[in-house]
Order: sequence, then structure tokens, then C-alpha cells
Amino acid sequence: MEAIDPYRKKPKQTRSGETIEVVFEATARILQTQSFSEFNTNAVAKLAGISIGTLYQYFPNKNAILVAMARRELDKVSQKIIHSITAEYTADPSMLAQVVVRALLKAFGGRQLARKVLIEALIANGLSDELSKPIERVVQVIVDQQSQPGREQSINLSPISLYVMSRALIGVIRSAVMEQSSYLGTEGLEEELVRLFLYCMNHVKSPDING
Repeated sequence: MEAIDPYRKKPKQTRSGETIEVVFEATARILQTQSFSEFNTNAVAKLAGISIGTLYQYFPNKNAILVAMARRELDKVSQKIIHSITAEYTADPSMLAQVVVRALLKAFGGRQLARKVLIEALIANGLSDELSKPIERVVQVIVDQQSQPGREQSINLSPISLYVMSRALIGVIRSAVMEQSSYLGTEGLEEELVRLFLYCMNHVKSPDING
């Protein structure tokens, strides 16, 4: 599938980046506090305090805003989790799983109605695979860290094992967000996801380098 670029003009300067941020913040507030039918480019521009012409310099329509915002949120998820596992690195699989899952749930927390719409936007545009990118990046960082001298390697996933692990974890979280589940934010959900993470780590087959 051809890559989708939601931007009409990508921000290259600080001022442009700030404009994009106010557009995203206005979008999040509308999606979280109003019905989706009230979400349109005019409403976003008004709440953001910019002209509709300025908004159209960056985004051709409201769908483009949602795709760009969803991608930005997923990138932030990756960065937050990577920061957490880098700052709290541990070779103990249970502790590592807890750090990853807790950071993942925290990153997907807050403004659940808005997040639901962003997930729906990715799916509607054939981009559901992008939801699993944060876990794939995180696992790669863990593998890279464990490859350093003196560190025990507890994760050695084949491509298909990584695919299954990432889709399993994100699938549960995505369902919880889409369903606005009461399990969100509970210790029970965190514990079950930690078990899932550990199960994947403990039952994968290491790639056979000898073919």
C-alpha cells in the first residue's frame, strides 16, 4: 500500500511546529468533549485561534489531521516507553515486562474518547499495522541493550514472534480503548498484560542461524 502523507506542508520551523501542536490540542479537546459530528476544520481552527487558511496550509482536510495526530501520538508512545526502559533497565524478565506494560498503558491513557477516534482513523485509512510500531521499536531497543557486553539476553525474537507479540499486546489495549472498557487503568489489566508479555518471551523459538 502506498504511504499516506497527511501533511500539505510539513512543519520545518519552530513556529510551524507550534501551529501544528495547537491544531492537535484543539482537535483532542473537541474529540474528547463534543460529538464527532461537531469535529470539522472550522471548529478546529476557531478553537486553535488560527485562521482556516492557516490550517489548510498544513492539512487538506479533517481526516488528514486525525492521521497525522495518530502517528504523532504513536511516536510519543514509543519515546515514552523507550525512555522508561532505558532509565529503568533490568535484566529480570518480570521487571522488564512490568516496565514496558506500565509505560505502554500510561502512554495510551487519558482522553480515551479522542484516542478511540484516532485509532478508528488509522483503521479506516488502512493503517492499522502502525498501531503495533511502538512495541516493535521498544523490543528492538531491549534487544540492542541486551547485546551490550556483560548483559544477559532474555529476548531473542524471530520476525514472526515479534509480529505475534506486538499484535497481541496492542490488540488488547486497542480493544480496551475502543470499547471504553472499565478495565482501563486497573491493576488487573496491567497484570494480565505482563503475563502475556512474559508468555511471549518464554515460548518463542530463537531464530535458527544454521537454517
